[in-house]
Amino acid sequence: MNYEQTLLKIHSFDKFGTRLGLERVSALLRRLGNPQKNLRFVHIAGTNGKGSVSKMLACILQAQGKCVGLYSSPYIVDFRERIQLGGEMIAKEDLVQCAAAVFQEVEQMEDTPTEFEIITALALYYFAAKHCDIVVLEVGLGGVYDATNVIDTPLLSVISSISFDHMEYLGDTLASIAANKAGIIKEGGQTVLAYSQAPEVVEVIGNTAAERHNALLICQNKARAYNGKAFLYEDKLYELSMLGFHQVQNAVTAIESAKLLGCSDAAIFKGVKAARLPARMELVCREPAVILDGAHNLDGVEALCKTVRHFFGDKKIIAVTAMMQEKQWKESLLKIESIADTVIATKASNPRSLEAAEIAAFLHCRSEENPREAVKTALRQAEENSLVLICGSLYLAGDVRGMFE
Repeated sequence: MNYEQTLLKIHSFDKFGTRLGLERVSALLRRLGNPQKNLRFVHIAGTNGKGSVSKMLACILQAQGKCVGLYSSPYIVDFRERIQLGGEMIAKEDLVQCAAAVFQEVEQMEDTPTEFEIITALALYYFAAKHCDIVVLEVGLGGVYDATNVIDTPLLSVISSISFDHMEYLGDTLASIAANKAGIIKEGGQTVLAYSQAPEVVEVIGNTAAERHNALLICQNKARAYNGKAFLYEDKLYELSMLGFHQVQNAVTAIESAKLLGCSDAAIFKGVKAARLPARMELVCREPAVILDGAHNLDGVEALCKTVRHFFGDKKIIAVTAMMQEKQWKESLLKIESIADTVIATKASNPRSLEAAEIAAFLHCRSEENPREAVKTALRQAEENSLVLICGSLYLAGDVRGMFE
């Protein structure tokens, strides 16, 4: 089986959908020799920012001289973005070999694992085979029943910003969502919580940490003088390569986590600056200016709008947007409309994407069903002082990012 065939087979398991629970992934990992038992982890959950915190922390640990595995989701362009070692995507031949070992065991199971469970098992099998010093493990959905929660007590449990998302699985209150994400807190560990959380979130995380005998570090909102490129924190200057006030919060979370892991100041400075992720306020073109962002829930869209308003408020904003059906799409679209001079509605390739016509009817704006054609329309409208903002969905980002490479 070659690389393309391997990917097709991995994606064929999406027909089993989202079925939260640890029974299937635990059984699969037992068949693979429980590779997770030979690894040390930093486990990261949250609604927004967990991908950025994960990347920053992985870069810091790498700067510290560690062999670092990074597991994240979703990917933007290349599936292999999800499984990285030392800052590099898993080699195609390694993916094929590890997948073959996983498929062999899956075929003998009565209760077939989901796609995410298979990818998680594949990643853990790969990291163990490569003898990683430490794995930065990003939760897929929630916490308590997420496939990544099959690990024992990690070195750190890290929880980024918590807000409303995936309410059909996690509950419709911040307390219930926080309780689910607090499921990654294991007995006798250490927990780090990002700053600026709702009081009920702090209470739930604090109670869970106490019940499970965790030392809890709640980050403090002491960062200042952020200019889009750097900020001061505890009288030290940190440079960022990802734009956004929310990235300062993510950086502080990564910094405090790295300190608990014994990382040096030099490694922390280097790692925070080195961290970059696609589709996070990513400048993909300069003439005209084009920013690609994957914020896809209300809290993320609010953070995006705050940053755009502050740093690009003098520009004419042409927004190209698509949203998923299950999100708070009306509220999010109104936020995007509030900062844009023009909105062009489109549809991402994911089957859960809203129809472009439905967005257009809600905002009374132009629509273009094909996302690449929508971006081309925006580029034609762009003037010297324009900013084309492509936003609303990571799937939309994946659909159009290749236009600018």
